[in-house]
Amino acid sequence: MWIVAEQIAAYAQLKRLSPQTVARWQAWAEPDRAALWELVQALQLGENHLRDFLDWCEEIALRDGSTVAAFLARPELRRPLTAQLGRNDKLKAVKDALRKLRYPRLSQLEEELRLAVKALDLGGRVQVSFPPSLEGEDVTVTITARNTKELDEHVTRVRQRLEDGAIQRLFALLDQV
Repeated sequence: MWIVAEQIAAYAQLKRLSPQTVARWQAWAEPDRAALWELVQALQLGENHLRDFLDWCEEIALRDGSTVAAFLARPELRRPLTAQLGRNDKLKAVKDALRKLRYPRLSQLEEELRLAVKALDLGGRVQVSFPPSLEGEDVTVTITARNTKELDEHVTRVRQRLEDGAIQRLFALLDQV
C-alpha cells in the first residue's frame, strides 16, 4: 500500500504534476490508486491526460456503482498495454476504450453513423464527416475529383443517396444526440 503512494509521489515530482491532481489521486482507495498507477506508469501520463483519466474513472465508477480497479481490469483497457504499439498509439487506444465506457450511448451512435456512412457506398473520394463529439448538427460532405466527369459521377452518387433516403438516416441519427 505504502509503496504505491510513494511511487505516485515520486512520479508526480518527476512529471511535475500539480498538488491538486496528486491529492485527488491519493485520496482514492488503495486498489483504485494502484490500478490507475499501472496505466499511468505504462502510458507515462502527464498532467492533462492524468486529469482526464481521473475524471473519467471517477465518473464511470460513480455511474456504474463500481470501483475504478474493477473496470480498469477490463480486457479492452488492458489489451493495448501489451500490444506492439508505440506509447502514443497505446495511449490513444486506452483513451478510446475508456471514452467508450464513459460515454456508451455516444460511442454507440458514432458506430452507427460510421456504419451508415459505409452503407452509402459513396466511394473513397467522397468523405462524410460529423462534428467532434457529435456536438452540432452539421454534416460535412467533401468531394475530391480529378476532372469534371469524375466530379459528376460523385455528385450523381450523392444525389442518388439523397433521393433514396439513405442520407436522411445520417441526419436522423444525429437528431438522437
